[in-house]
Amino acid sequence: MIKNLRRLDNARIIVASNDEAVVKEIERVFSNFCKEVFYADNSIETIEAIMTNRYDIVIIDTDLKDSDFLQFSMKLASLTVTIAKIVISDSDKDDILKAAVNLGAYAYLLKPLNLKDFELSLIMCLNQAKRSDMIEFREGFYYNIYREQFFNKDSQLIPFTKLEYGLLRLLLDRKGEMIDYKTIEEVVWKGKKMSIFTMRNVVNKIRQKTYYEIIHNYSNKGYKIDEIKT
Repeated sequence: MIKNLRRLDNARIIVASNDEAVVKEIERVFSNFCKEVFYADNSIETIEAIMTNRYDIVIIDTDLKDSDFLQFSMKLASLTVTIAKIVISDSDKDDILKAAVNLGAYAYLLKPLNLKDFELSLIMCLNQAKRSDMIEFREGFYYNIYREQFFNKDSQLIPFTKLEYGLLRLLLDRKGEMIDYKTIEEVVWKGKKMSIFTMRNVVNKIRQKTYYEIIHNYSNKGYKIDEIKT
């Protein structure tokens, strides 16, 4: 089991739980193979982390003290479209289960947590995410989630710069939303000073490497990524 887990040591994971017993058990599993794990004990911190970082999987405890899971799951659903999810709970009530299904959770694990079940669910969840790793755009362009790279219709890698890729990932992670200039500056430019001219130049470079409509412009407001093929 540990040998298989180590093959996934490049996974980036966020755990949302304020249950100390659960967190300790999860830490025991992750200490064997995964170095990039972020722990959040409330819904606000969880959402902020997901909005500003990239994760392969989100592990959500339904019993966060500062939130109602039914409402929290609806917010998460719009932010974690491309992220695999596992839900942990001490309840098997129909409304909680339905919310987890609507969230797109791969697994639903009851407390007390069985570590063997958790390990198996984690492996299966991450490998499922690797198999379903393509997000398609128009004109044959697509994004490989697991490899974190964009390709053209001939499966040739598109060489984006760090800023170009960062902007595309932000728009992709929050697809369906218009992202304002301030958010782009904070997430992509990491708070460094950014001019509108510089941002427009980055957008134009992305369009030249792909197709013009991949990024939609909202005058003096922000940008939105093109519709994803389903």
